Amino acid sequence: MKTYVAVFLTLSCVLLLYLNCCDGKTFDVKLLEEPSGLWSHNEEDKPLVMQINPANFSGPPHFRSLIGKCFNKSDNMYQYKFCPFFNVTQHELSLRWNPYNGILGVWQDWEIANNTFTAMLLKEGDKCGSISRTSRVVFECAPEHQLKNVSEPRTCEYLFTFQTPFVCHPNAMLVYPTLEDHLRDAWDELEGQYVREEITKKGYNKELTKIFQRAGFIQTGTKPLSKKSSDMLSSNNSNTGNNQFTSLEQCTAVSPRK
Repeated sequence: MKTYVAVFLTLSCVLLLYLNCCDGKTFDVKLLEEPSGLWSHNEEDKPLVMQINPANFSGPPHFRSLIGKCFNKSDNMYQYKFCPFFNVTQHELSLRWNPYNGILGVWQDWEIANNTFTAMLLKEGDKCGSISRTSRVVFECAPEHQLKNVSEPRTCEYLFTFQTPFVCHPNAMLVYPTLEDHLRDAWDELEGQYVREEITKKGYNKELTKIFQRAGFIQTGTKPLSKKSSDMLSSNNSNTGNNQFTSLEQCTAVSPRK
């Protein structure tokens, strides 16, 4: 809008000069260009800089095909872009001179409950006062990949719903089948110790968190599993199975061996 006003005023001045000062004589007029970026969205031109590097890929192997892809969602005010295993960004759809464009989180951890990958956690986004913006991405079964919903339950903490066919199989998001053999063995041993009451619930949570850290599902420094999460894990481990997870179609409920 400001650009149109500037052009209109310039043309009006030229017309007045022609009518009042020059007796109808023609003359050359050179219109000066606007200073570069005068009304441009300077924030859009700045590259977004992440505070930390994204974590390596981890989790369900069929999610690997999402690397390098991004999914957009727009509302009346913002456009959101979710790039799995990379970051999530927000771009303000505004004509004001400094619309907000920033990073809402960088890929770091899986949220795990009941032997299941339940959400992707993206942390250390742009500063929001004294804290950093964070995002949580939950999943919903659908025929196509699509970023469906975006909300902000708490200030600078964002919740995204990502629709994908990758979660439609009932066993598609199981944790145990994705572990390497030595980590499965470690979980089996830990489960046995807990059943035999050789360790406390707190000790179980701490050691299970270490297993997930060694697997790359969560980063070092992440808080141990909550009691609620570990209780759900333990209840799920009562179901045994010996099938191998080799494909999404063959995926079966596999839990730590007793």
